[in-house]
Amino acid sequence: MLVVDFILETLGYGTSRIILPLISLGWVEVQALSAGETGFNWLGFKRITSGGFLCQAQMAGWIGLLPWALLLLIVIPYLPRN
Repeated sequence: MLVVDFILETLGYGTSRIILPLISLGWVEVQALSAGETGFNWLGFKRITSGGFLCQAQMAGWIGLLPWALLLLIVIPYLPRN
């Protein structure tokens, strides 16, 4: 479980902090890891005062892993076989 948490917090969260604002044109921000905010819906989002959305840090970790999983699915078939 420690390894999964580490991967989510480093790779997934870091990727999500970069990709979510880019693909949403700034409408979605990602919660800071140290923030203790509550009130997120079951999808991990809540509306903020600027009119956009705030994505919960843990959900952002899972969302950030999606591009990496997709990349693995694309690359694995092209790996050399013995």
